[in-house]
Amino acid sequence: MTDAVEKLISATRALLDYMEEEFVFDKMGDAGCGGVDPYRSETFDNLIRAARAALKDVDGASS
Repeated sequence: MTDAVEKLISATRALLDYMEEEFVFDKMGDAGCGGVDPYRSETFDNLIRAARAALKDVDGASS
């Protein structure tokens, strides 16, 4: 595996971990009480799951 690919894998993993740890959302809705209710769209969740699956596939292939 090239150094560039290893850097991409590491950066992707760090980004995905950060999004989980910091509760990153892509949508907001009116909570009805003057506040907002953040949430993740189905598209965003699907992209996160696909990226995690791709990382798992690459890690399995490199072992």
